[in-house]
Amino acid sequence: MSNVHKCGGWVERVYGRRKRHIKVHFAVDVKTREVLAMYVTTDDIHDSEALPSIMADASRHRLIPETCMDGAYDSGKSYRLLKSWNKAYH
Repeated sequence: MSNVHKCGGWVERVYGRRKRHIKVHFAVDVKTREVLAMYVTTDDIHDSEALPSIMADASRHRLIPETCMDGAYDSGKSYRLLKSWNKAYH
């Protein structure tokens, strides 16, 4: 059984080149389902690096008392940023 890592792993092994892609990060108000911010990065940018831009854009629209993020944002840098903005995180 082969180990596939980061969608491009299989393509790279089969075709000998890495397939590039983009990532789209969203900040969404879960109550209203309104998109507060969107940030597009290339695949070589770690998700947590997008957090400052996403939070800055989202906070222009309304107060953000708490956040809920997936594991890709689980880093000391992310926690420090959220703490500096006095955000509760889940």
